[in-house]
Amino acid sequence: MPLTGDTSNSGRPLAAAPLMTAVRLLAERDVYGLVWVGADLVVDSTYGNLARFVAIGEPLTSSVYALVGMEGDIAALQTGSGDVIELPDVTLVTDKGRRPRATLSISWSKDDLSYILLVARTESRSDLEVELTAQMRARLIAESELASKTRELQRVNLELERANSDLESYASVMSHDLQSPMRVLRYTLDDLDRVTPDAAPEARATIGKLRQLSQRMTEMLSALLDYASITKKSDAIERTDTRTLVQTIVSSMDAPPGMTIVIAGNWPVVETMAAPLDLVLRNLIDNAVKHHDRSTGHIEIAAQAGHDNLKITVSDDGPGIPPEHRDVAFLPFRKLRPDRPSPGQGMGLALVRRTIESAGGDINLDSRAPAARGTVFIVRWPIR
Repeated sequence: MPLTGDTSNSGRPLAAAPLMTAVRLLAERDVYGLVWVGADLVVDSTYGNLARFVAIGEPLTSSVYALVGMEGDIAALQTGSGDVIELPDVTLVTDKGRRPRATLSISWSKDDLSYILLVARTESRSDLEVELTAQMRARLIAESELASKTRELQRVNLELERANSDLESYASVMSHDLQSPMRVLRYTLDDLDRVTPDAAPEARATIGKLRQLSQRMTEMLSALLDYASITKKSDAIERTDTRTLVQTIVSSMDAPPGMTIVIAGNWPVVETMAAPLDLVLRNLIDNAVKHHDRSTGHIEIAAQAGHDNLKITVSDDGPGIPPEHRDVAFLPFRKLRPDRPSPGQGMGLALVRRTIESAGGDINLDSRAPAARGTVFIVRWPIR
């Protein structure tokens, strides 16, 4: 094939190197292949991956079955002037199986005294339609599976919502309704105590113990009612001066004289839910005071404003929380130090976490006990 001096349609000469590069790339990508065949129809050489199915040194028809019976027509090309025999959409068959469909074009070269067979890859319309149909089917199947999973997820979420709602309603009803008989029990114990002034010390001790137990049960029911009444984002958002809020809480704390409570950091004025934030801060500070094991101590409440949340830390130098109690610290009716008596019903941290999560925030605790003293609660409270 002459390259030097070839011209494009515009008449400008084509450089041999770029043209050969393009020819090589097309052959390597199975776009076409070339076969040189002698006048006796025996294959001399091939070029390109697409032509490798043709056996060199063998008759052309032994590899290209579509040309069988056309030997006379091929021989007639030698007497013609630029005639070409073209066979479109031929399936190539090799010892490895079927190859892509191709268009076969064979012509005679007077300069080389040989035939040139061009094998050009083609895609039939049916092949394209089959591929397109397969892709569409795969996409429809994927979309159907996604829609099915989405519906299942929505169904599970709805059932979970209903279950949570039922549990909250049940806890609310039970804690509310049980308070009435508990009050009756306390009144009965008071009456019994009054009408039996000369009762044996053991009997009076039993009455006192029953009164304590009934009072504790009443407090637990009240805490459970508060826990169940927290609903997601039910409080109105209002402009809140967080520093004033925390100062008010600290000033109202009944802390021992030796206990210092320090407010640090940046407490901004934000648009947020003031009442739930008050509940969270009050319980965390009260928890730090209540569970301290010494008459003197230090508690620090710090804040740092972020883009869409307020990071609040409440740290103390108390005994800390042992590792075995950290996983259950936020569960209802759990005491952080069950080995030591302390006031409260163990609902404070449960209320705190439920309130924070309902508002869209989160809470974590950090304590190195027993290696070191102290506990830090880290709260991320949404401010937008």
